Amino acid sequence: MDFDKLMKYQNMLQNRLRQEEQTDRKIDILSIINRLTSGPKNIVQKEQIVLEASSMGFTEEEIDSLIDTLIEDNIIYVSSPGYIKKR
Repeated sequence: MDFDKLMKYQNMLQNRLRQEEQTDRKIDILSIINRLTSGPKNIVQKEQIVLEASSMGFTEEEIDSLIDTLIEDNIIYVSSPGYIKKR
């Protein structure tokens, strides 16, 4: 196996690992949302998510990015300013 093929393979593995890590982080945020949603409306304040996720080692930038991704994936949505609701 030549060096270029080896580097290509290594890059592919790194990209796949990053994607899996991103998926794991999305699942972690979604788990937080599931724990924090209360009542029949399934609504949670975004600030509560940020506080809980921050205590688990997430940065605020990462939390915002993951919430945006979950919104794009149509899993959650902003029901009113500052509130997140599950679909």
